[in-house]
Amino acid sequence: MNSRERVLAALAHQEADRLPIDLGGMRSTGITAIAYNRLLDHLGIEGMARVADTGQQLANVEEPVRRRFHVDVAALDMVSAAWVRADCAWQPWTLADGSRCLVPVTFNPVLDEDGDWVILNDEGQVRSRMPKGGYYFDGLYHPLSEVDTIEGLDALVGEWRPISNEVLDYLHQQAKELYENTEYAILGGFGGSFLESGQGLRGWDNFLMDLALRPDFAEHLMDLLLERHIENVGRYIEAVGEYVQIINVGGDLGTQNGPQLSPAMYRHYIQPRQAKFWSYIHEHSDMYIFLHSCGGIYPLIEGLIEAGLDILNPVQTSAAGMDPVRLKQEFGDRLVFWGGGCDTQTVLGNATPEQIRDHVHERIGIFAPRGGFIFNQIHNIQVNVPPENVVAMLDAAYEFGTYPIA
Repeated sequence: MNSRERVLAALAHQEADRLPIDLGGMRSTGITAIAYNRLLDHLGIEGMARVADTGQQLANVEEPVRRRFHVDVAALDMVSAAWVRADCAWQPWTLADGSRCLVPVTFNPVLDEDGDWVILNDEGQVRSRMPKGGYYFDGLYHPLSEVDTIEGLDALVGEWRPISNEVLDYLHQQAKELYENTEYAILGGFGGSFLESGQGLRGWDNFLMDLALRPDFAEHLMDLLLERHIENVGRYIEAVGEYVQIINVGGDLGTQNGPQLSPAMYRHYIQPRQAKFWSYIHEHSDMYIFLHSCGGIYPLIEGLIEAGLDILNPVQTSAAGMDPVRLKQEFGDRLVFWGGGCDTQTVLGNATPEQIRDHVHERIGIFAPRGGFIFNQIHNIQVNVPPENVVAMLDAAYEFGTYPIA
């Protein structure tokens, strides 16, 4: 059984020859560039991190590492439209720990007077900032934060443009190459959220207040987003749908202590729009729908399944209500868990390799029976994780992942 067949079996809730493994299939299942450089050095693999996601400072997981850890998934879209316009050219940069990496030539942060790295837009506004001594760029610019009327929303949103033919042509070529010349399952990163997009456009505080105090305004923005998402995903499916098995639709809904909004608000505002968007994808492609949502979202999971969700990531078992045994018992026959295999919040950066091995063995015993599980740590491997622990985690996933699960 090859990797693509193995993943598809798991997605169909079947037990394959072994548990599929992901590392870097999308922007929340990977590894930070600092940790990746340390891993390359530990493994004796030459090279340096290519920072695919400059905000999170994530590395592209490349072929030697995928082979070493028996990874079954390849990312389609770890390049942005800006990179495509720059013909994917790279330039050297220095990470926060002093190690070297490669970044796209369109990534040009500047140091401000406080020693922070900042990224400016064409108007000189700060779009994102990595504080001195920090590891990530925090987004600070919300283009619709000052809009206060529906007419204003219509005017600005009317300037949005669909995915360009240039980007779609690039994605088509990459998807075709992966499909025809590798055996990986292909995870396409599309996006298309509602709560998270509203927060990004309006600012977290503004959009949550919109939902509570100006629901007509909030719903109008989400309807505009829905229209845009459907238009773009239609073009995306036309370009890559025959090659891609899984589509990431994005959209954080949780916090450490529970959902960001009540189940009633979720069902009223978010679920109907997810259902329309996800139904379009299901009706026009064979792709499985993959939602990344951190946090304690247990009270929302039934609604997500009703809306058409196939796969949940990162399965943050350290958050409120996200007990792995209960999740598998209640939802394991209707939902694929992509993640939950190792707790990055409390275990991966702090435990010994032996403890991590035992922890992974336990998680596989919970999630893997009857299929419906892709092994991945909970969210990205952070800078505090020593390479020995990364090796212990992924080697344990391969060692204990043979079916039938012992």
